[in-house]
Amino acid sequence: MHKLKAYYSKVEKILSGVKFAAAIITVFAIALTYGTFQESYHGADYANRLVYKSWWFIFIEFLMFLSIFMAVVVRLPPKKRLYGFYTIHAGLIILFIGSLFTYVNGIDGSIQLLPNTPSKRIFVNKDHLRIRFSDQIGNQDLALPYSAGPTNVDKEINGVKIKRFYPFAKKATQWIPNISESTHSGQYLIFNSNVSQDFTLSLEPQSDFKSTLSIGLLSIHYMPKILEDCIPRASASGFILWNLETKNCQTIEEQGIEVNQTPSGARFFTFEYQGENLTFFPDFAPVPINSDKTKKMDSPFRVLSLELFTKKANLFIFGESVSYFKKRQKKWVLKSFDEFKDGLIPLPWMSFKLRKLKHSNTNYPVEVPVAMKPVQDGGKIIEGDLKAVEVEFNGKTFWVRTDAPLEITNSRSNIRFQILPKEYVLPYQITLDRFQMNKNPGTDDPASFESFVQLLDGRTTKGIQKYHVFMNNPLKYDDFTFYQSSYFPVSEDMYASVLSVNYDPGRFFKYLGCFFIVFGSIWHFYLNRRKRKKEVAI
Repeated sequence: MHKLKAYYSKVEKILSGVKFAAAIITVFAIALTYGTFQESYHGADYANRLVYKSWWFIFIEFLMFLSIFMAVVVRLPPKKRLYGFYTIHAGLIILFIGSLFTYVNGIDGSIQLLPNTPSKRIFVNKDHLRIRFSDQIGNQDLALPYSAGPTNVDKEINGVKIKRFYPFAKKATQWIPNISESTHSGQYLIFNSNVSQDFTLSLEPQSDFKSTLSIGLLSIHYMPKILEDCIPRASASGFILWNLETKNCQTIEEQGIEVNQTPSGARFFTFEYQGENLTFFPDFAPVPINSDKTKKMDSPFRVLSLELFTKKANLFIFGESVSYFKKRQKKWVLKSFDEFKDGLIPLPWMSFKLRKLKHSNTNYPVEVPVAMKPVQDGGKIIEGDLKAVEVEFNGKTFWVRTDAPLEITNSRSNIRFQILPKEYVLPYQITLDRFQMNKNPGTDDPASFESFVQLLDGRTTKGIQKYHVFMNNPLKYDDFTFYQSSYFPVSEDMYASVLSVNYDPGRFFKYLGCFFIVFGSIWHFYLNRRKRKKEVAI
């Protein structure tokens, strides 16, 4: 018992000592400076995950609380000359208690207000993975780690393994083996003396990249290689017919098929295949049309109407070669990258040239997340705002990203994955009536922006209440505070508003603690000054 008391006395002396308090305050100040640095370069969410709401920062705060508490305990029983000291430390303890209430039960999020659309959902920077199974009722929600970097989850839900979580990531292109033997993919660079742009196209259905792309007024189409030789051929109709099974193509004229017109002027042709008449309207659909005007998707034949691509700038890419329409000569030309020593194909629009960066018949491109620190510029995250979860199902690995949900289908069920922020539903709704933006003279840079909103609370009989929210003029209602935060465009000359939302249940204790600190400081100064006057008088 004597040893235990001696040990307690030693610990008490350390925790209440000036050196210990100074060391903790120094560590706290360094951590706070480090968090401020991270926030300025990588954003508030990253700083919260890395510093402000991390376990080690909370532990430092706990040690500060313990030091303050023990500094009071060792000075008991109360002494009159220390009343101000006790009041100051009581205020600090109350301040810590208020901060604890806010940390546990507080809400710090945002609400998006679309024009004239009621909203009541607050989104918080805490993520969860929602998994929906088609053969089950309801959703399975998994809270994701609140971390600043990649974290292993290692959990399984109904045969789905959740492996890793990236809270901050960007998309990178990765090439993987083809699923279909007849598809191909490529990466190219188009440029002139003023602008340049690289792009990736693919015919593989599982690829994250499409087969068509628009760059200004130029439309680019990634085409099957079997059409490479057919498009430049002279054809009065401009119809190219190809067979997906035999992998060959011909013009309609080469096959001796007659083109007809409907009374309304629509062109069509018909031919017999395996005892069945196939009718095509090439200017409307690339597949045959049934008698009930539905598309016959199971047909092996496809038709291409070149006339649809002659009026505007269109570029066909076949992987190793390209084709485009020359208006002056009124014909399609075919150019190969191998024809030019520098590997650059000149295009007939604005002195553009095309370079092949990569082409593959055996691999196709997909976008995979790569973990990174977010990059902030002008108060906005410009890179690294993607969140991703790696999942495994039936031995295959997939990525769920915030920019698009993931669906996996097998013979038994359909599984849908989605990363969603944690949300709170308000008991009332807020509607953006009007968004106003003031710009700096002579520029498009916003000088200020503000929201005129309507609030409707069905719990009261006040009806619609109108508020004006702008910088330093928040909306305070029902223990919530709404601050004007940002905005985003929804259409031409129309914007949606984003309000930061704060609910602070420990606010009263924080204010009370600050009052005690100020009052205690004055009291302590008064008592010490009075004591010094008495000593001088003596």
